[in-house]
Amino acid sequence: MSLIALTLISSLTWVPVADKQALICPLTQLSQCLAVLPSAVRQQLPRNEALFKAAIGLRSAMVLPVEDSHFSGLILVNEQETPEIQLANIDGITYQLALKEQTQLTLWHELGHLENLALQGSLLPQELTPYQHEWLADLYLVWRIVNAKGNLDLAWQQYHRRNLAALTSSRYMSHWTSPMMIQVLNKYQAAQIAQFAQYSDFLADFYPEMVQIDPLVLREYSSLMQRTFGDTVLQPLPKYLFWRKPELGRYLMPTLILLMGEPKAHDWLAQHSML
Repeated sequence: MSLIALTLISSLTWVPVADKQALICPLTQLSQCLAVLPSAVRQQLPRNEALFKAAIGLRSAMVLPVEDSHFSGLILVNEQETPEIQLANIDGITYQLALKEQTQLTLWHELGHLENLALQGSLLPQELTPYQHEWLADLYLVWRIVNAKGNLDLAWQQYHRRNLAALTSSRYMSHWTSPMMIQVLNKYQAAQIAQFAQYSDFLADFYPEMVQIDPLVLREYSSLMQRTFGDTVLQPLPKYLFWRKPELGRYLMPTLILLMGEPKAHDWLAQHSML
């Protein structure tokens, strides 16, 4: 290998994923990243830089898994699109959640995709739906947060962010992992999660107990949130999907309490039959 190639490799960020390596690539260094990839890996990725940029769009990061004996994938990071706040409008009032360390959280979430891919066919089923991939990546994120910070503060931030995004627009429902995250956040204290030295051990403990949500039920939640929080004025239908309201209220309650305070949040939930 040439000295130039060695210099390129050493200046980039490589992280272990199971028994392989992943490359973290800032969008501004895309040319350097592509230059160090083996040809067999490069052939599995978009043909040119313009296609990479089109694929990531306005997202803050994306993961591109590959099939290779040494390399698990490329994580492309676009820090310019990393949000600093999450906004939501509820009954004409705009609330905002400040997002701390979001670049790091986004990176850990994308790493979670690769970690879970490596465990498919062993601790995880061979096939997973896109939604399952998302909530499993967020639960890997929970484990990483506890190992790095010793508490669950940023895990709850991710939970609130997912809630606020989903009630803002239906396009974020694919990442509405709160119904799955809350099961783990209610079950484990940070000290308990910290006892799992490996993510695979944590996964083996929580995954068999998870209550998964049918896609039809997710669509009902999405429809209910659009009718409740959407900008379009709709005819009031108090009984609309009433059987989903109490459970949706339980998912939203921690976030609404954070934004409104406990008394107002309980009043709001009661007014919308979500208690």
